[in-house]
Amino acid sequence: MDPSRPLLGRGALITSSAQAAAALLLVAFLFLTLRGLPISLSPPTALTPSSHLEQDQGSCDTTSTLDCADPQLFHLMMRSAIDAFPDVHFNRFGRPVPGDLPSSSCDMAWRARSTASANYKDYRRFFIARDPVTCAYSVISIGEYHSGPLARKPRRGATNATAPPPPPALSRSQFAAGKYLSYLGGGDRCKPMPHYLRSLLCALAEARYLNRTLVLDLSVCLAASYGGGMPEEGKRLAFYINIEHLQSVVGIVEHKQFWEDWDRWGAQGQLGVRIVEDTRVAPIKFSKARDPLIVRKFGDVEPGNYWYNVCEGEAERVLRPLQGAIRWAPSLMNIVGGIISRMQGDFDSLHVGGSGENLRRMIEENVNGGGRQVYVAGEGINMVLVDALKVKYSNVHYLDVFEELWATDSKWFLEMKRLNGGVPVEFDGYMRELVDREVFLKGKKKVEVFS
Repeated sequence: MDPSRPLLGRGALITSSAQAAAALLLVAFLFLTLRGLPISLSPPTALTPSSHLEQDQGSCDTTSTLDCADPQLFHLMMRSAIDAFPDVHFNRFGRPVPGDLPSSSCDMAWRARSTASANYKDYRRFFIARDPVTCAYSVISIGEYHSGPLARKPRRGATNATAPPPPPALSRSQFAAGKYLSYLGGGDRCKPMPHYLRSLLCALAEARYLNRTLVLDLSVCLAASYGGGMPEEGKRLAFYINIEHLQSVVGIVEHKQFWEDWDRWGAQGQLGVRIVEDTRVAPIKFSKARDPLIVRKFGDVEPGNYWYNVCEGEAERVLRPLQGAIRWAPSLMNIVGGIISRMQGDFDSLHVGGSGENLRRMIEENVNGGGRQVYVAGEGINMVLVDALKVKYSNVHYLDVFEELWATDSKWFLEMKRLNGGVPVEFDGYMRELVDREVFLKGKKKVEVFS
């Protein structure tokens, strides 16, 4: 082989190998360099603010039903409740449910305690807003006490109706199997409520002693002192008293229904009746009677014809008023709870008796100037007096400050209207007295002030 001949094949091979090695090094460098950079399969497009807004608006329909089960919304509602009621100690929150306005509200229940109430239940309506751009939730407001009824756990067997359905008609055998006690007449109607309740407790005590169902007129006449100067017939006992609880203590049958059944089964002498016309006859004298019906008849002469006379004299040994039989109507106690809730549950209370120029001075002597909420109860309270006190104290309240709780658009008004067969019910003088007294009794510090 001629050594002067160039080795073209070999030289070409070396050159190609060097180029390949250089190419591999370049690829490796580029790979390492670009490794930390984001890779896009298509050229990036700039998003204008309008296109971004259209995208978010398309995915956030603020009129759609709220997802009240969303954990983020649940925690937001809990934080809002805790911030809104700093004096309330929350024990447990229930899961939110959609409100009556499902696109803008959720109802949530909780168990809590406060200085005014050891333990209580509440359920509120939370009004929710959603940002049209980000869809973020925000709580606009929280309703009043018991404003979120859809979160309330229904009692077993309860219905949505305020008034219970009428009982089915009894057969003759069912009616005859019962034992009944009826009070007829008497001078207890249109009397002040304490008088009426005293007589009612006596009738309940005798019915329980005799182990009989009490035939009771569930309509009452309100005394003139609670109204416009005239007695008011046609009031329902359920406006003031928890009838359901009363029936759990002593069996009760509404007297209209009873006498309709009596006309069918007992009026022709088919069933026996014993009539007692003297209130001084103690129930022990006829406690063994087998007659289906015992009737106490009261005369026309007062005060000897009051029902409570039955529990006096010889009967006092066996008839004692049933403690705890009377509980106030839940609708009125809801108003009491609403007032207490607005004062954050931690307040002092004054009960004022009488009137006069020195009344304001005596109230001022008992109002804590340290900023605590003060509720002033009593007949002598009016707007002029409270306005004068508010000049010095901004924390003074009285009943009429909370009148929206029984206004025509309130929960109480609607419940009473349903209970009364669609006829509106007035928040009358005795209701005012009852609520006023109950709020006073819930005060942390209670002071009686008499002029």
